[in-house]
Amino acid sequence: MTVYRYRLIPKSSIATPLRSDTLCGHLLCAARELDGDTVLGEILERFRADEPPFVLSSAFPSGYLPMPILPSLMRNDTRELVKALPQFKGSLFHLLEELKKFRKNKWVPVTSWQSLSTNLSFKALFLDCLQGKAGSQNKQKGNENNTKIVPEIHNSINRNTGRVLEGGLYTTETTFYGQGNYLDLYAETDEADSLERYLSHVAATGFGKDRALGKGFFKWERDDTFAPGDLFGRGDHSMNLSVFSAKDLSSVSGTYEVFTKYGKVWNGFGENNPFKRPFLAFREGSVFTSYPLQGSSLTDIHSNPSIIHCTVPLMIRFNMTGAA
Repeated sequence: MTVYRYRLIPKSSIATPLRSDTLCGHLLCAARELDGDTVLGEILERFRADEPPFVLSSAFPSGYLPMPILPSLMRNDTRELVKALPQFKGSLFHLLEELKKFRKNKWVPVTSWQSLSTNLSFKALFLDCLQGKAGSQNKQKGNENNTKIVPEIHNSINRNTGRVLEGGLYTTETTFYGQGNYLDLYAETDEADSLERYLSHVAATGFGKDRALGKGFFKWERDDTFAPGDLFGRGDHSMNLSVFSAKDLSSVSGTYEVFTKYGKVWNGFGENNPFKRPFLAFREGSVFTSYPLQGSSLTDIHSNPSIIHCTVPLMIRFNMTGAA
């Protein structure tokens, strides 16, 4: 399948994170609204058979990828860097200060990834950050300053009674994008026309919660300058660009971060119970030397057996320094 890159242009605030599994669910709902139950059923069967018509990444700030989760610097590395880099003037304290700041970076520039992906390491990324501090890293900070995340308070719902849970306050975040802030979405498919038709429907009707309040609207355009071979090459390691899980995770090996995913069902299906069963998933940026190639369309996720949750990963490959 061919990998495409799409630019998403927010036209309103967005209350639900633009992550791969939620985006996939919205596209499936669009298929049902536009083409009916029969077409949706055929698409779902392809996901269950591990032959999905499309695989999505999450959406990232334009020009950036998630920071890969890699083994950190060893003591010997820090001592060598203190001696080798003149800006630290032999001070381990100053190096550790910069290292602490670097660990907070959520994103790596696509240009840096392309130049380092044949020999990638935490050390190489750190050095690249130091060298590009006056350029791409400052641009990243500027984009972050032009984006505001506003917390909102909500009541928790008791899943057994459907009532408000006493003392169950929690917060969610709504993101407001400044002018000129775009997002990159990667999609692997041989059916780009259908995918783009469904994406247009989601863009026009709104993504995520509070669409009735004007949130979740965007425009999109295909990046025809994108050459997949420049980014999606070969390597002995894989970095995840999606929310990824599978029925059997026993073969997973790598450096990764997991979280508990609480999915919901679209109310257009007429379900009285909107909640899916929680499951463990890998965050974007997780790095694998091995992972399951099947079973990422989760079944038995809801009381309705026809409902699935799509966590098929879009991986980007690279070679890591010192890998066996």
